[in-house]
Amino acid sequence: MRPFLRLFLILLPCSLVLAAACGSGDEEEPEGTPTPIPTPADFAAIRDVDFASLPETLDQLQRLGSGSVATDEVFYEDLTGDLREDAVVPITSNGTLGNVAYLIFTLRSGVPELILTRTMDGTTASGLVMGMDDFGALTETVGLYANEDPLCCPSQLRLTTFRWDGSALQVDGEQKEDNPDKGKQ
Repeated sequence: MRPFLRLFLILLPCSLVLAAACGSGDEEEPEGTPTPIPTPADFAAIRDVDFASLPETLDQLQRLGSGSVATDEVFYEDLTGDLREDAVVPITSNGTLGNVAYLIFTLRSGVPELILTRTMDGTTASGLVMGMDDFGALTETVGLYANEDPLCCPSQLRLTTFRWDGSALQVDGEQKEDNPDKGKQ
C-alpha cells in the first residue's frame, strides 16, 4: 500500500472523532456546503479515466501532428493537496524524441480537468522527463544543447519544479546544471 494512502487511512478515523468532538458546542455552524472527506475510492478514482479519449488530449495530439498517450508511463500523485491522486500523462513522439508533452489532470466533481500542459520547445532536441523530487514536488527535466553537442548528449539540463498554489500548478523554481551523463554514450 502506498505510504500516502496508508497515512490517509490512519488519519481519517482520527479526524472524524475530532470533528464530532468539536461540533458539540453552542456555536452556530457557518452556512455553506462542507467539503466532503475523500474516501479511499476517491483517492484513486482518476485511475479509471481514459486519457487518450479526452478532448484536451486529442487537441494536444492534433497540435503536435503525431504521437500518442504513453499509457504505461502515466503516473499518479496528489499534486493539489486534496488527498486525491492527480495524473501526469505523457505524450510520446513514438520515435527517438521520447515524450514531447505532458498533460496533468485532476478530478473536479468526478470530471477530469486539465491543470497543466508542458510541451517540448524549440530549444531542445530531446523529449521532456517529468517526475517527482524527494520533497514531493513535480519536476521537469529538459536537455539543453550547445552548438557542438551531439543529439545524444546535451551539455546542460534545465530542471523545473512546480507547486500547487491553491488554484494552479506554478513554476516554483528553475535551474540549469551540467549534464552528469555528458560524454557517456
